[in-house]
Amino acid sequence: MKYADLHRNIKIRIITDFFTDLTQKSIIPFMAIYLSVQMGAGWAGLLLTVNIVSSMIAGLGAGYWSDRIGRKKMMVIAQCAQVFALFWLAAANSPWLNSVELTCVMFFLSSLSSGITIPIAGAMIVDVSSEHERHYVYGLQYWTTNVAVTFGALMGGLLFDSFRFVLFSLVFAESLITLFILMFFIQESMERTDSSQVATPIRKNMLKTYGSVLRDKRFMVFFTASVLAVSLEFQMDKYIAVRLKSEFSAQLLHWDISGLHMFSLIMAINTVMVALVAIPFSKWMARFQSRSIMTVGMCLYTAGFAVLAFSNWALLLIGSAVLLTIGELMYSPVRQVLLAGMIPDSNRAAYMAADGMSYNAAALLGSLGLTIGAFLPSYAMAGLYVIIGASALIFFRQSLKPLTGPSESLPCAS
Repeated sequence: MKYADLHRNIKIRIITDFFTDLTQKSIIPFMAIYLSVQMGAGWAGLLLTVNIVSSMIAGLGAGYWSDRIGRKKMMVIAQCAQVFALFWLAAANSPWLNSVELTCVMFFLSSLSSGITIPIAGAMIVDVSSEHERHYVYGLQYWTTNVAVTFGALMGGLLFDSFRFVLFSLVFAESLITLFILMFFIQESMERTDSSQVATPIRKNMLKTYGSVLRDKRFMVFFTASVLAVSLEFQMDKYIAVRLKSEFSAQLLHWDISGLHMFSLIMAINTVMVALVAIPFSKWMARFQSRSIMTVGMCLYTAGFAVLAFSNWALLLIGSAVLLTIGELMYSPVRQVLLAGMIPDSNRAAYMAADGMSYNAAALLGSLGLTIGAFLPSYAMAGLYVIIGASALIFFRQSLKPLTGPSESLPCAS
């Protein structure tokens, strides 16, 4: 499998998503600091919570509608809103205008737009990809997303505080170019279905659609597994970062390193490994059975986080960072492949929107882990991580039962 062999929509989306992630991640991680300084931590937290909940609801609505009126139309509408929001975000932080209120409103609109776009873009990739291609596509997406997030955070760190207008102007320019590409180069990917399904009253039809998602036992088992697995990832910058800061200090190659230094080193190992080996690793994994990849990957992933939860030995922490990264490289793209294979064609975007809720639920569990960690010793947290990871693996394997036979394997990448 080669990049040139992919459908045009996928090739365009991978490129545009890279630059969108790059620019968005140069803003979003720093908005909490900006809002806390300007409004106070309480109001900032409330606004960010409202943004998250609103974008979740918008994503559910967008998933329903894009399954009925088409992917491209909804994406163009959302991108127009994004362009409008980013223009005024730049204006609100320009040399001619400095408005915290306008910044809050336009940041909210930008969050809504992103919430609309994400499930539709995911459904579009499933629309135009074959089962043979998806392992390569999701491996490539995983790589581009991680690289974009890393460089986006670096760009935001350099520009957000002192050159906010320049940063927002760059993000606006990228968004405008993406809108142009969506309008003139992206093709509609959804096959038209019987228009009678739109004739039912909207609220009743939407409730019926998501009611069927909730009644899909196999998907809900998969959803639960995703929440548990991703919640471990959200422990990294919460409980694990706090524990290392308060407990860890050591010498490594005659250098004194603090807990924050070790945390930065762990994150750097993860980033570099993903950037260097994600694509060839995903091609190599495609020859093995999905059940085997998921099992080994989740075991390594869980073991890595369990060690990070209690160890203060520098070399063991470094080894665990390598271990969990290998596990993440194994299970994460396979999870996307399996999701694409289990959702029905008629409600792809709705299922993608529902799956997106798993990340929000995992984020809440990640925050809860920090609270629990204040009362439990580190070895107990390590045991809790093992229970979470083992439970996720059991649920993943349970969701695979109708799909995977003894001899079925993921398609090979060529």
